[in-house]
Amino acid sequence: MPNELIAILLGYVIFISLANAVYGVYKDKLRKLGLEVSGITIIWRIFRREIVPSEKSFKRIRKVGFLLDALIIVMIASLLIGFKILFENIIGMIKAIGAAEAPTKGVVTPVVPLIPGITISLSNLPTIIAVVALAALVHEGMHALVSLVEGSKIKSAGLALITIILAPFVEIDEKDFEKLRLRSKLRILSAGVSGNIGLAIISIVLFATLLPVFFNLYPGFYIADVVEKTAAEKANVPENMVIVAINGTYFREKTNVLTLLFNPQKLNEILSEFKLKGETLELTLMNPRNTSEILVLTVVRNSTKDPIGVYLYPYIVMEPRSKLAAKVGYASQTFLLWSFAINLGLAAINAIPIFITDGGKALDELLKQKLRRNGATLSRIVQAFFLTILLINMVASVMLYVP
Repeated sequence: MPNELIAILLGYVIFISLANAVYGVYKDKLRKLGLEVSGITIIWRIFRREIVPSEKSFKRIRKVGFLLDALIIVMIASLLIGFKILFENIIGMIKAIGAAEAPTKGVVTPVVPLIPGITISLSNLPTIIAVVALAALVHEGMHALVSLVEGSKIKSAGLALITIILAPFVEIDEKDFEKLRLRSKLRILSAGVSGNIGLAIISIVLFATLLPVFFNLYPGFYIADVVEKTAAEKANVPENMVIVAINGTYFREKTNVLTLLFNPQKLNEILSEFKLKGETLELTLMNPRNTSEILVLTVVRNSTKDPIGVYLYPYIVMEPRSKLAAKVGYASQTFLLWSFAINLGLAAINAIPIFITDGGKALDELLKQKLRRNGATLSRIVQAFFLTILLINMVASVMLYVP
């Protein structure tokens, strides 16, 4: 275990122990200030006055309230994404066990919890904390906004420190919530997931928009290995370079960032087109660590059906436009990619019916409405099943993919 991680854990244990000890002595005084400490959770209710829905403010919105049903649709879509990942993983693992081999990424999508120093590097920790805080702010803000629109009061709002994550929260009036019709409850419960999906979309669009502002982008293929006795070896094609152009045509002229992110197979299609045009291919290679180092090599094959003789995978070489662009660009792309991944993951997990998620609460409300007493029992059984599936995915992912 790295010394930095040990120091962080020790510091955290001391901090949380002192917080609990102080709270035990000054509980009444701290509660008057809105502070509560319970184990590893510290809650500070900053706003303790009820926020009452304003008829004037939400009158127009309520006239088109049916549009809020879109939130429920987004929740269902997120649920289906979560189901797809979890069950495809289970099937992939079973098939891999039957074939006596380890499942590869792509066949299995890792569901790895964020553990500082173990599953994520400590250098990324500040960025991830900021991303999670923003995700929580949007998630809770959406719950609050839709609650007010649907006529439910907000009892309090504030900040919660859970381990090292500082997250905003809102507390909806439970009595008001219980009085609402099922449709309104589902809208409120779906709002947080929809907020995270919206933030994920905004993050990836900003990433694709800002990346070309800070960098000259050269999409292509990273050469991981050169096969012996092939056209590539005869042409002295080096490893660890990136093919950015063929026959003078750059890949960036035929694709864009969003396509590369969501359909990397497009690059393979473009490569296949070039390979079918002739036996002789002029490859333009770029060093991803030094973009000024460019090689142009000619590869001659016996037939257009013959391979070049290299193992490739999609890659984007990023050439900073300036020193300032490099600093701002790398920082922003890291933040936006983490924001996309974390918000999408939070939405999928939160939509799955588990005891602590919005999906679990939505299932509770739905089954209680339809089946009364039996509904609550069935809901607990269903949620226990999906919690088991999630835990299997997480444990297997850590065992398979975490060094």
